Amino acid sequence: MFPVVINSKAPRQRAGVYVTLATGRGFLGASKVQRELGIKRLTINYGGAMIVDAATEQPFMVTELESRVVTDILDLAEGLGLHAHLYQGDGIVYEREHPYGSMYAEHLGLPARIEPEVRRMVWQNVPKVLIITEQERVPYLLPYFTRLLAGRCAVSASSPGFIEFNKIGASKGSALRLLSEHLGIERRFTAAIGDNTLDSEMIEWAGLGACVANGSSEVKKIADVTVPACEDDGVAYFIENYIL
Repeated sequence: MFPVVINSKAPRQRAGVYVTLATGRGFLGASKVQRELGIKRLTINYGGAMIVDAATEQPFMVTELESRVVTDILDLAEGLGLHAHLYQGDGIVYEREHPYGSMYAEHLGLPARIEPEVRRMVWQNVPKVLIITEQERVPYLLPYFTRLLAGRCAVSASSPGFIEFNKIGASKGSALRLLSEHLGIERRFTAAIGDNTLDSEMIEWAGLGACVANGSSEVKKIADVTVPACEDDGVAYFIENYIL
């Protein structure tokens, strides 16, 4: 889920609300939404593994997965016949041609590279690894990966069929906390909205956390409020009824 809304007393916008994005996508992948919303400030990307200054397109904060963890995730995915790709800058890298990989890159307008030796290489600056599979497999695969990679990386679900892997401690919640501290905004003046487990820490940490009606049941349990589904303008409802 994209929006993170940070309530600030500073007149950064007409209503005094600092609005930004928190997304699993990289900066380039989220740039269309950023342009549509006119956001030219710090944004949370790669599920909290990176904060980028949208005005300069330069990283403000970056965390990365260890190379051994990256290759272990790729090995596990290969053993299950799953498509997995890692991120390098705003591009993606994967082992062989796959419809999920090509569709993902085309949809977001990302550069993609096929690297047959991807599981035998040493990788640096990888903020996230993503597995894309059929939506109905996620409830079974998510606990499987969580158990096998416990203590080595954080595992979460985002869009339908997406399983995301980040460094432990790198989450939308930790990024929201860092961003709030940087802006001098107290936790009680922050608000966040999301729909899946990738948003859990963010919704839990925010002074006011919301989940959309069609979101994960796990996220609804930790949210302070549930608002209409995203397709029913749930984000607008949250802003108008709880923020403004």
